[in-house]
Order: sequence, then structure tokens, then C-alpha cells
Amino acid sequence: MDPELYAGAQSGNWVVMKRFSDYFYFQHTPAKDTVLHVLAQSSDSADVVQVILDRHGRLLMKLNKRGETALHLAARNGHSGVVRALIDYAKSGAGYWFPPCFDRCKWMLRMASKAGNTALHEAVRNNFYDIAKLLVQEDPEFRYPHNYAVETSLYLAVEKGRHNIMVLILESCKTPSYLGPGHKTALHAASIWNLPESMKLILEKLPNLIKNVDKFGWTALHYAAKFDHQEIARLLLSADRSTAYVAAKNDDSKTALHIAVIHGHVVLVQEILSHCPDCWVQITGKSRNILHLAVKHEKREVMEFVLQSSWASELINEKDNEGNTPLHLYVATENLDGNCLVNHPFVDVNSFDNSNSTPLDRIVRDDQLSDRKILIKDELEQAAGTRGYRNVATVKKISRASGPDEVKRVENLSKNYSIVATLIATVTFAAGFTVPGGYNSDGPDKGMAVLGKQADFITFVISDFLAMIAAMGAVLGHIRLVQTKNYRLKLAIVRVTERQISWAVLFMMMAFPSGLCAVLPNLPVTILLCVSIAWFFHDVYINLAIAWLNLEDRECTYTTRFNHSEADDVNLRALGLYKRWYQDLTEAED
Repeated sequence: MDPELYAGAQSGNWVVMKRFSDYFYFQHTPAKDTVLHVLAQSSDSADVVQVILDRHGRLLMKLNKRGETALHLAARNGHSGVVRALIDYAKSGAGYWFPPCFDRCKWMLRMASKAGNTALHEAVRNNFYDIAKLLVQEDPEFRYPHNYAVETSLYLAVEKGRHNIMVLILESCKTPSYLGPGHKTALHAASIWNLPESMKLILEKLPNLIKNVDKFGWTALHYAAKFDHQEIARLLLSADRSTAYVAAKNDDSKTALHIAVIHGHVVLVQEILSHCPDCWVQITGKSRNILHLAVKHEKREVMEFVLQSSWASELINEKDNEGNTPLHLYVATENLDGNCLVNHPFVDVNSFDNSNSTPLDRIVRDDQLSDRKILIKDELEQAAGTRGYRNVATVKKISRASGPDEVKRVENLSKNYSIVATLIATVTFAAGFTVPGGYNSDGPDKGMAVLGKQADFITFVISDFLAMIAAMGAVLGHIRLVQTKNYRLKLAIVRVTERQISWAVLFMMMAFPSGLCAVLPNLPVTILLCVSIAWFFHDVYINLAIAWLNLEDRECTYTTRFNHSEADDVNLRALGLYKRWYQDLTEAED
């Protein structure tokens, strides 16, 4: 665009712009903004807009690179005079021909940019009430759908706290769209941002939204419970108390009561129960009741409230999918004072979970007890808590301890093995291309190994290849060990890595004499080398075997039930160790 024309458009100076009026349609910026775009963006000169459109009416709906018309830019920048001039010209029917079956003004108002924004989106986002009123009153039948970020004008008005614009849209539009990101609605936004007045009007105009759920399965009441918005919760429950029973299908089937318990909002818990006194019976997808959740998330006030209720006896010994009672979960807490739970008259301190463990079993299985664990152990013993003794076995196998120190030791061992394996892989890879005897420099076999047909050379190549493969397997095993948190899988990987490195060293020892045999003509020297290597191999491995047998003589007591995931079971089978683990358990001795 000509610099003088651009400066004139910015200031709304028609005297300057007039000199270029014959070329308006062909003048544009790198962003494809026309002179009308520049004017709408920078100035509120309605008279100049009218003059421009009288001469070049096609600029009315001309798009820039972002797919925006001049109306978008005027609405974004709050130039209500330009917006009014554009609407009046579109309604006049003057200028270029437009299909009579369409309303040119409504067509312009409904045009969306490449981001899906209408002019109303821009007015709402920038809080220009007068412009929003102009747009809505000209086209009240339009739903004003969401943009590509799934933001409707109504949702934006609520989310950004534009209450007057929200009222305008709800009272002027016949069927306004209300969606927001993540399948939320304007009602969700009012709940999240604690807007009671907006909530009242939305419930009045769009009452069906009260049970709409977002992508997590949360209703507006779920969000009120999360953020402890008590007035919002009261409005929603008064409008439709059945919303308290809605379980979030994509969030462990949690109800609003569960959410309030998890976040420790005891007043809101009481509010929900006052409207729906029987909703405490609902459980999550993991079969956990509200007492489970209060204990797990260490919400003391909520726990005490539940334990003081008349229906506490129905919850206190209830088990989740893993057989955990609230007392089992209490053992794993860090700061919760659970004395009222341990000493409750209806609590069963010796209940068993699916692993046949009592709450006290959960503690004494650890070799080293923290001060916290000792405190809980004393509480349980004073309440007549005992061990279950259902699953204890003594096995003459390698220690199964999986404390932090043991895990660290295994990880360090794997790290050292990976360094050795990397060195072996590097050496064997290089040896594969620096073969004994070299390569043919001419003839039909040019570039091929000179000793390629000798049996000793073939043995060298195969041994070198197998050594490299075994070493690479050990490196990959270390990568998998770093990724998993399961101690038994870490231990299994280290065992396999030991064997892989041993095989890699063995194959290297086979490759070395094979290569020498291929290039040395003196048979006695070759025999001496092979005997020396064999003697060294025998001496080292016999000593290692003796040390290993001494290690396995140690006994360790451990429980026969391990909590490992199905994914880790698959990995153990892939490593070929699942069968050994099973045999270890069946060989358990009293």
C-alpha cells in the first residue's frame, strides 16, 4: 500500500485518501488489509467509511489474510461509528449486486474469520458493550456459534465476567449457543468463576444446562464442589437436586460430593447432604466411599464429620476394589491424625485386603520404619490390631528387599553394566570392519575380505556379531530399567543384563583366538593362546560361581503377594523370568 494512502487511512483523512480513490480496491498491506481495514482498525471516522463504500462497495466484505472483514477490525478496536456505518451500508442495498435471496447485512454479521471468530466474538472479548448491542440487535435469530477454539460469544462473556454483555445476549438472542472448550457450557463457566448473578440468569433462560457434562463428565456442581463455591452449589441444588447424583463417567465415576470430600470442603459436603441426604452411599469407579477419599487425601475435618454421622458404621469397614478399608489407606498417609478412625467403636482393625494383609501387616513388612510408621503401628496395637500371618514365607533365594537403598543399588549396578556393554558393543562393531587379513585391493573379489572363505575367519565374524548383539541387548535392558518403577522388574532386568554381558565377553574370547588362527601360520603358538584363554575363562567363572552360591545361601522373609501391574508381568514373561518367580514361590519353606 502506498505510504501516503496508508497514513491517510490511519488518520481518517479523506483529503489525502481521495488522490488514490481510483485504486482503493488494488491497494493492500502485506497482511492483505485494504484501505477500509486500515481505517476501521485505526480510526472511528464513519463519514469516511461511507464515502469509501460509495465508491468501492466491494470492499465491504473484502477479507485480509486472517479472513477478517473491516467489521471484525472495527468491533475489535471499539469503533462503534464505523460498525454503525458498515451495518447501514449493508442494509441499504446500494453498491455492488448481491443475491436477493440473502440478507447482505446478516451475511456480513455472520461471517467468521479463519479462526472462526465473528464480529461479536471480537466485541465480547474486548468488552465493547455498545458494539455487541448493535450486532445482536441486528441479528437476534442467529445462534452465534463457537469458533475453532470452541468458544461461543456467550461463554466468553461469562468467562471474562462481562455480565452486561451476557445479559444482552441471553435476553436478545432467541437461541444462543453456549458451548466452551472441553465441552463446557456457560453454566460451567459461571460455576468456575463464582458468578452467582450470571448463574441465576443462565438457569432461568437455559435450565437444561444444569445436567450438561464436560469431557471429564463434570457438571457445574462438580466445579462448585472443587472450588468451594457454596452459593453456586446452593443455587444449583435448589434448581435441581438430582444433579448431586450425576457421576463423572470419565473421572472414576466421582459425584460432586466426592469432589468436595477430596478437596476437604466440609461445609459444602454438609450443603450437598442437606439437599440429598442419601447420596453418601454412592461410590467411585474404584468402589471407594467418601470415608475412603477423606482418609486417602488426608482431609481430617471431613473424616471427623463422616465418623460422627449416624451412617458411619456403613462406611468404616467397606472395601474398595483392592480390598482396602479406610484403615488400610490410613496406614499410607503422611500427616493425617487418624486416632478417631483407629478407635472408632465400629472399626475392624484386623480386616484383610485382597492381598491377605491387615493394616498392621502393611507396616511391619517394611525393614525400616519411619517415625510416622512407628506412631501408626503403636496406634493399631493399642486398638488390638494384629498381624494376619496369612502370607508369610521363608525362601532360600536372593533377597527380595525393595527399599530405597536396594532400588538405588540395583540402578547403580545397571548403570555400570550399561557402561561395560557400551564398550563391548563399540569394540565389536569396529572389529567387524577391521577384519583380520584386510581386503582384496583388485581382481573380481575387490573390496571383499581376503580370508573370507577360511573356517577360522567365519568363526571370528560370527562370534564378533553375537558379542555385539548381546552387548546391545544389555544396553536396551538398562534403558527399560530406567523407565520402570517396579522393583522386581528392575531386579529381573539386571539379572538378564549380567547374563548378556557374560555371553558378550564369552563370544569376544571366542572371536579373538579365531582371528589369530586365521592370520597366524604357526600352529603351536595358536594352541598355546587358546589354552591360556581357556584357563583364564575357567578360573574366573569358577570363582564367580562360588561367590554366587554363597550369596544365595542367605535367607530373607517376604510376602508372597507382590503388587505389580499387568504391563510389568508382560515384561517379566518377555524376559523369561516369570516362570522362575513362580517356582520360587512354590518352593517356599515354613
